[in-house]
Parts: sequence; structure tokens; C-alpha cells
Amino acid sequence: MIEVLCLLLGRILLLLIGGYELIWRLRERLNALVVRLSYDLWRSAAARELHERRVLTDCRSQLTKTPQHLVLVISPTDAGVDAVLLRRIFDFALDVGIKHVSLYDRRTKDKGYVDLADICRSSSEEQGGSFKWPPTSSPSKAENPPKNGEKTNGYVNGANGSHSTQLQLYQISAADGHALIADVCRELYEGRETPVVQNLLKQKREALTEQISDMLNKRLGFVAPEPELGIVFARQTCTYGLLPWHVRFTEFHTHPSGRHFNVETFANILSKYSRCEQRWGT
Repeated sequence: MIEVLCLLLGRILLLLIGGYELIWRLRERLNALVVRLSYDLWRSAAARELHERRVLTDCRSQLTKTPQHLVLVISPTDAGVDAVLLRRIFDFALDVGIKHVSLYDRRTKDKGYVDLADICRSSSEEQGGSFKWPPTSSPSKAENPPKNGEKTNGYVNGANGSHSTQLQLYQISAADGHALIADVCRELYEGRETPVVQNLLKQKREALTEQISDMLNKRLGFVAPEPELGIVFARQTCTYGLLPWHVRFTEFHTHPSGRHFNVETFANILSKYSRCEQRWGT
């Protein structure tokens, strides 16, 4: 009798969890639909672009710091981030003065995985996992000159000094994380008797750390600064194995799966990052 009762309670619990999941997904979809109807469909393309530029200009003028490297983390179950949204995010990043953007998409190809090679296929400068956005330099993205030499804490108009006319993009795969670290550690162990490794062991720890970082970057296929800001498209904050040695000081912001992402969302994340106090060690 007790076994039957426990089985019944277990089934009821599963039904409750399934019902909660369904209601949550419907709520997020409805919220995204309402925001999209109010933001996208009631504006023409020209009006939307003008509105986005106005929001980004206002955001840029209020920032006390701007990340040089932004990393986008997409969870394996996210279905809202596609190539169209990524193109818009790249344009947003370029407008506010961000110079590097990394994409870490944990989805499979049949679940919406986005390959930067498809978005930037017309670029002639792509090397390995490194690409340019836009593929050809656009004069409309030229740098806005500082007004009256106004500066704030070393930043011009609240953002970093000069704006690049192109954005550097990087494609990061799941194999670029812990697997690379294991590969480097294996190589160092196998060469533990060599003069190079013995010399590193005799020096301070920083020398070995730098050597490991150099070996990791060489296997990664590109050299990029450590990202200061990360946007996680998921239900919970998780890096999903993103380059563990590369995100030591990254400020992560989670954008729940299913919610609409627009220029106001991007500007709000930058504003939160600008106000946060990042820790650089103990």
C-alpha cells in the first residue's frame, strides 16, 4: 500500500513540475510576443534603426566604462537566439565601441547552432575561428569625434577612446574549454624532464601560468583579451565550460531564455556593467 501511495505521489509531483514548465514557457513566449509587437512591428525599418541609434548614443554618453571584449553564451536549450539577433547584437556592440565579441553556442546544428562562418562568409580576413563584422568596413560606423574634449575617468564621452570601424568576432566551441587545458597539462607532463619545463618549475608561478596561457591561445587559434562582460542566454547563470582560464574577471549577466532581446535590453546590460565594481583578486 505504501509503495502504491509513493508511486502515486511521484506521478503527481511529475505532473506538477511539467505543468509549471509549460506555464513558464507560455508566459515567456507571451511576454516576448508582446514586446516584439510593441517594438518591431509598429515601426518601419528606418524608424527602428533611428531609435536604436538614439538609445545607443544615449547609453554610450552615460557609461563610465565600456567592455573591450563581450562574450555571448547560448545554452543548449535556448531557442530564441538566431543569426538575425546575433547580427543586431554585433551592430549594437560596434556602435557603443566594443572591439571584440566571442560566440559560445552550446546548441547542436539541429537545435539552432549558429556558425559565424555562415554570417561572415563574405569576409576574406577570416582565420580559424576569427572573423570580422561587418565583413567589409562600413563608413557609417565611423568613429564619433569627442565633443569639446569631454572625458570621464579616462573615457571619452563615457566610453573608451576610439571606435573601431570593424568588430573582431571569435567562434568558441565546446572542445576549446577543459579539453584544451587537459591537452596542455598532458604535454607539460610528458615533457617534464626537458630543460624548458624544468626551467619553468624553478621560476615563479607566474612564469608557468604565462606559458600555459600561451599554449592555450596557440591551440585556440586566436589571441583575444580576456572578456570583461558576458551575456548568458539561459534560464540560469552557467558558463557551460566556457574557457575557464579566460573568464576569471568576467561580469556575467543572464538573459532568460524566451524573453525578447532588443536595444533597450543591451543598453541596460551595459549600464549595469558600467556601475558594477569588479574585483581583480583578493
